[in-house]
Amino acid sequence: MIKKLTVSAPSHVHVGNIDLNGNFGRVYGTLGFALETPRLIINMEVSEDTKNTEEIDLYLNLYKQFMNCNKSISAEIISDIPKNVGLGRTTALALSIGYGLNLLCKKSFEIIELAKIANRGNKNSALGVYSFKYGGFIVDGGVKNNEVAPIIFRGIMPENYRAVLALPEKPIKKILEIKRDEDKILSSLPKMDENFVGYLSRLVLMKILPSFSEGDIKSFGEGIMEFNRSLGKYWNKYQEGIYCCNEVNKLIEKFSEIGAVCACQSSWGPTTYGIFNYKEANYALNEIRKAIDKIGGGKVWISKIDNNGAFANIK
Repeated sequence: MIKKLTVSAPSHVHVGNIDLNGNFGRVYGTLGFALETPRLIINMEVSEDTKNTEEIDLYLNLYKQFMNCNKSISAEIISDIPKNVGLGRTTALALSIGYGLNLLCKKSFEIIELAKIANRGNKNSALGVYSFKYGGFIVDGGVKNNEVAPIIFRGIMPENYRAVLALPEKPIKKILEIKRDEDKILSSLPKMDENFVGYLSRLVLMKILPSFSEGDIKSFGEGIMEFNRSLGKYWNKYQEGIYCCNEVNKLIEKFSEIGAVCACQSSWGPTTYGIFNYKEANYALNEIRKAIDKIGGGKVWISKIDNNGAFANIK
């Protein structure tokens, strides 16, 4: 009987959504990458001595009811992902708790079932669900009828590439305000123009995916960056132009200047990232650190693309 375990889940970054029109019956459809760093790592054990946070208990109680499991569980986050900055922390936490409880209660529910119970991947993006389940470069097929969006492409990123990430401090307050109103914003969005949806879809189908399959990282990066930049025009009512803020705009410019394969804003921001060959990653890290210091400071780090998804260590 399993009594104690640790779940380790990747973070992720968005490239963007393909279809915010929905005339074909599906909406969103998301591209993005799973990341090795940061990770959400949570210890869970069967114990009567619980000092769980309210957030942890919310998901524990939700899943315990769904699984018909009455065990007393103690859970503690020992490594976290920054919240509400475009790194997928909420989905990582929810699925980590569901996955861990699945093992502790000797159940066999699928990740997709656990995601739906927590309303992850069935409202807009399922990127976090498939980053958790598989890792890699992910494309989901959009949501329909409150079901978790299906995965339509998962690619294993080459080992010799790294993401250099920047999280500028100054815009975080603004992004948190947007996140508080996110449901209202998403429910009142105008339909995306069909011609624009067609352009984004063509970018995915005729440039991004075939370039990835052929190992043409230059063409792949061009497609990713064009997708992210083009999509920013749709969101400019809520942003300072194509990107969330001037700080991200300057970081994107710097990433491009120093030779990133692609440079993107993740979700609402302000997390920004560039993809580099591993030989160039440390140089890029130092250059982006200098750039972020000039715009109010923040965090900068290097991550591998996580090609494996979440895992549990049983103790």
